[in-house]
Amino acid sequence: MYCSLPMTGALPETENAPRLRRWCLPVLALTLTLLGGCGDSEPGTSDQPSAGAEQPVTQDSRDTAGLQYPSEHLRVTRYPGELADADRDTWREQAPEIERIEIASSADDASQPALYYDSGSEREKPLLLVLHSWSTDYLQNIDIPLGQFAVANDWVFMHPNFRGQNDGRPESTASDLAIADMQDALDYALDNASIDRSRIYLLGYSGGALNAMHLASRNPDLFAGVSLWVPVYDLVSWYQWNAERGEKYAEEIAQACGGEPTPGTDAHDECAKRSAKSRIEDAAGKVRVRIAHGIGDQTVPPEQALHAYNDLADEADRISQEQIDQLMADRRVPDALKERSIHAQEDHARFDEADAPVLLHLKSGLAELILFDGEHDMLYRPGLEWLGEQER
Repeated sequence: MYCSLPMTGALPETENAPRLRRWCLPVLALTLTLLGGCGDSEPGTSDQPSAGAEQPVTQDSRDTAGLQYPSEHLRVTRYPGELADADRDTWREQAPEIERIEIASSADDASQPALYYDSGSEREKPLLLVLHSWSTDYLQNIDIPLGQFAVANDWVFMHPNFRGQNDGRPESTASDLAIADMQDALDYALDNASIDRSRIYLLGYSGGALNAMHLASRNPDLFAGVSLWVPVYDLVSWYQWNAERGEKYAEEIAQACGGEPTPGTDAHDECAKRSAKSRIEDAAGKVRVRIAHGIGDQTVPPEQALHAYNDLADEADRISQEQIDQLMADRRVPDALKERSIHAQEDHARFDEADAPVLLHLKSGLAELILFDGEHDMLYRPGLEWLGEQER
């Protein structure tokens, strides 16, 4: 049996990074599967997978395109621990094939850590670029099922740090440096792996969706699909939302932007610049974008997603401000808007599987909006399944 080693050009986490394990363990697992398994379960023991563990591939964990979903977890709010939990040991345990690398910055003398997977196979592979959320960094544990998916399906996986959590430091929060780091991570994957250029995918949750919109706006002809979950779209209005409720995000935004974003101030202009709203028109009509938002979200209100959709949609397909106000007041889809929804004609089995039924589904050109019964959440399988269907 021959197990080759990929040449990534990366700086591995240790000199003995798990490259052999990346290659040989899948072959060993396949061999054991063909022989009927290891047979090491004692009578009476449970076969229920532990938290974060991979489950056997069943009809429910494989879609019609043959994609495997090895994680038992369906949504980030039900993943073990807190949403912002981040540690390398958990990644090593649950996704040992994924390496830690360092990527030099093109904008300054810094370098950023990232989690990266490339099987090294010669075939051209899809690339899945995942951006961490607001209050954490590249080791965010809730993204482990996304990495496991990439490994199981022989996709290239990139999970960069881009200046870490948005904790008020000026270099964080969609700064020019953070955006440059995201671009560097994308370029690294393109330069070091065999990528199918028709299948480059971008996914972000919450603050990660804010940054995903920035990156998509700067590469509108590159991505085959962009999956956005509960996105922060306009930092100025989200600052106001959080300031009224005494949430920490307001202070973090103000610190990053140089002060409270009051109209007419430099801080307001800086916040507007860092908002995805400032550049989204560069992506409109050029890249497929699906926005999904829980209608009951109290962390990032769904109006953020509605305004993002409006700026991506054709003018005739936009949602009126009156309907947005009504939805925010009642937290239900207004009847006039529901009449436009195509959710009854679409297959949303993956949302139903996660107990998050779709309440509204709109399409306009290359833009889609889904409101589901839920809060500040991301559903793993619907996003991955949709991305897997997209091709440039």
